[in-house]
Amino acid sequence: MNYKPAQLENFCSNPSPFVKCVILYGTNAGEISTLQKKCAEAICQSTEDAFRYQALEMDSISKDGGEVYAEFHAQSLMGGRRAIVVKNADNNLASLLKKMIPETNSDNLLILSSMTLNTKSSLITWAKERNDVIIVGCYEERSGDIAEEASRMLKEKGLIADVSAIQFLCTRLSPDRKLNQSEIDKLELYLGERKNVTIDDIKQAVSDVAGANYDDLCYHTANGNTLLACATYDRLIKEGEQTATLIRQLEYHFSKLLSCQALLEEGKSQEEALKSLRPPLMFYRKNDFVKQLKIWNRERILSALNMLYDCERNCKTTNIPDKQTASYTIMRLSSAVKKFK
Repeated sequence: MNYKPAQLENFCSNPSPFVKCVILYGTNAGEISTLQKKCAEAICQSTEDAFRYQALEMDSISKDGGEVYAEFHAQSLMGGRRAIVVKNADNNLASLLKKMIPETNSDNLLILSSMTLNTKSSLITWAKERNDVIIVGCYEERSGDIAEEASRMLKEKGLIADVSAIQFLCTRLSPDRKLNQSEIDKLELYLGERKNVTIDDIKQAVSDVAGANYDDLCYHTANGNTLLACATYDRLIKEGEQTATLIRQLEYHFSKLLSCQALLEEGKSQEEALKSLRPPLMFYRKNDFVKQLKIWNRERILSALNMLYDCERNCKTTNIPDKQTASYTIMRLSSAVKKFK
């Protein structure tokens, strides 16, 4: 079943035991993470409950998916439904799920999250036709959409803001319209009888709810925006992301650049190279990705990947400070862009 994020939130308020699996996919890492947590808590109340909650990483799961099968059919010693989360899921789980979900008697809920699956993935195609599996595509809104929505909310309240104030406001808002509405309400309350909104008003009244996502980290790093890359990394760490996961996302991004460079060297056009990417680039990322292809040639990409592989290995090594190691690697990569230009 195809659900929108809002429909899934309704499901979370009263989760049906008939639904065996929820698949969250797309490019909006923040929304995926939020919905993943809401789904889990709808089943087990708290992700701190070791009896009723279990999280697995895709790269730690064997080819036959035995770990997923075992966790999905396990019962809590304290009673109640269990939530099993698989992060960074991919199509390798398709064969397991196609057999397990139709045959299962378990009342547990399996939650898969992925930024590599897309509407054409075999796992998603299979899930669309099932009533006991929910799939939710999570994609970012363009900044223009957020600006338009913010302008509409301000207008409805009779508030007036110039272009610079709107632009600054958008840096603090998120794709979550409900959350944005709450921030605009706070702004109105702060202004009192005043109607003209200034940047200082926004700084005082509006919380920074923009959040951070994997794409932001990758694009800031590859674009050479060192301050933004490091700030995004720090924010993702504070939101609970693992260093190894963030480094793998950067590896994935530079691998996409490498595959496009290889096609360009074979004589393919830029458009053909971009169309080869799966999942496809979001259109508002295209210009930045094209700029990166001009900055990062094959030799530089391979050097970056070697640096990232070393970093990932070090992050998984005992007694090495993983957060500092990853932060230093991101700073080195983004700073290197200045030397290339």
